[in-house]
Amino acid sequence: MECTEIYAGPEGHSLFRTISVFEVAEVLFNGVAVSLSLPQPCESVLVHEFDDSYCLGWHNPPSRQYVVVLEGELEISVQGTNAVQRFAAGSMFLAGDMQGTGHQTRAIRAGRALVLNVQR
Repeated sequence: MECTEIYAGPEGHSLFRTISVFEVAEVLFNGVAVSLSLPQPCESVLVHEFDDSYCLGWHNPPSRQYVVVLEGELEISVQGTNAVQRFAAGSMFLAGDMQGTGHQTRAIRAGRALVLNVQR
């Protein structure tokens, strides 16, 4: 399975890249074929809820963490290339730029955003 990772490049700026995470295999679950990953250890799980005016300025995550957007839409900006990516409900990214210039997070849809952070 692929997802976007935010990471600190060699010059200290945050960048986006696509990485492969969660090897999946097809298994039968109650007679239905599903793609299932192996279990991954997790340190903690946080749920964030915020409205469409939410904007968290330049910051670094406290640890590598998967961010799963359950509702709403987020826009992430990085300084290294001034790139911007949007993550709608159902998407996941890995915030891994714990050092360097960091990234900015902004909710871009009216209504609430619900985000699940899973620290690795």
